[in-house]
Amino acid sequence: MEILDLIKKARSHRSFKSSSVPMSDLMKIIEGAHFSSAGANKQFLRYVLVNDKNICSQLFKDVVWASQIEWKPTENEAPGAYIVVFTDNPPKLPLNFIYADCGIALQNMKLIATSLGYGVNFMEPVKKDEILEVLNISKEYIPLFVMPIGVPTDEVILTEVENGNMKYWRESLGNHNYRHFVPKLPLDQLIIKKI
Repeated sequence: MEILDLIKKARSHRSFKSSSVPMSDLMKIIEGAHFSSAGANKQFLRYVLVNDKNICSQLFKDVVWASQIEWKPTENEAPGAYIVVFTDNPPKLPLNFIYADCGIALQNMKLIATSLGYGVNFMEPVKKDEILEVLNISKEYIPLFVMPIGVPTDEVILTEVENGNMKYWRESLGNHNYRHFVPKLPLDQLIIKKI
């Protein structure tokens, strides 16, 4: 698969089949973070890989899903695994470096997960203390992002932005299957100038 095709296919998924993700696949996915670029090569990101069903169920309740729409996934649509991204508390680099590193690592992991047939999403955890408690991680770390991973039951369709509305939407196909529409601006609106 060409890299641009993989990027187009690697979308944010919000509903999954109720099947586990083997730790061996999570180890393949985390390689994307392992070999990511890092600001000043400091490599201050740390990770927790989760495929334990009980812990996944607790994490499912501690993340905010699909903030732009009223739909929320049910426990039957929960992912089979998570990768949680951490940094030191307090951070040892300015947060703009840390978040840049996160973006690179998350996208690399997303591309690998997609190539393995999984769907992912990533969101900033709102309930940071609860996540530390569920994972039994000390407060010397801060959870930065939670990445749910599983076999997706939603098809993500890229559309063009109409009338400046960039809000995504979903339609149910029944039986926990969905189409999720994501408007994208035309490329020429992203480019300020070509010199």
